[in-house]
Amino acid sequence: MILPMVERLVGSLDRFCRGGNTGAAAVELAITAPFMIVLALGIADYGNLMNASASLEGATRAVAEYARDSPECAAGGLSSSSCITGIKNLVSTLQTNNSSLSSATFTPSAALSTAANYCTCTDGTVVSCSTGTCSVGTPPDTRVLQYIRVTATQNISPLVSYGTYTSATSLNAQTTTRIQ
Repeated sequence: MILPMVERLVGSLDRFCRGGNTGAAAVELAITAPFMIVLALGIADYGNLMNASASLEGATRAVAEYARDSPECAAGGLSSSSCITGIKNLVSTLQTNNSSLSSATFTPSAALSTAANYCTCTDGTVVSCSTGTCSVGTPPDTRVLQYIRVTATQNISPLVSYGTYTSATSLNAQTTTRIQ
């Protein structure tokens, strides 16, 4: 007789303790899940942006190093058609091998009159690469130093549009190196 009473009391207590919390976890999940999803997508977007930025910077560095180390570019600078052809081939290879660079645009390009190729004297005075002369210091240093500036631009769109808070953005990278 005491045993059925105890069983009923334990059953009532069990229902009382569990009964008030049914569905609370589902409600909490429904409230927090959208925020967690937006946070995860934001982290993925940021990672995608940083990856594209690092790829673009590495590509401009590779093109500048090619121009610095290539005998065609060192001899004639950007006025050499074989230098421009080599740069175009390298950019094409970089864009083929790295899908995040496929839409990037690089300068210098075939247009030789860009500001990507410039010369200075040893004191930093800018002179013409073809007709410039220098006479700096005593005894005079007549070297004309030639530089190449490689810039790249790429448009990046977010993985998910978050309304007015995000939109397509443009990434820019630039590398300058002395080639003579």
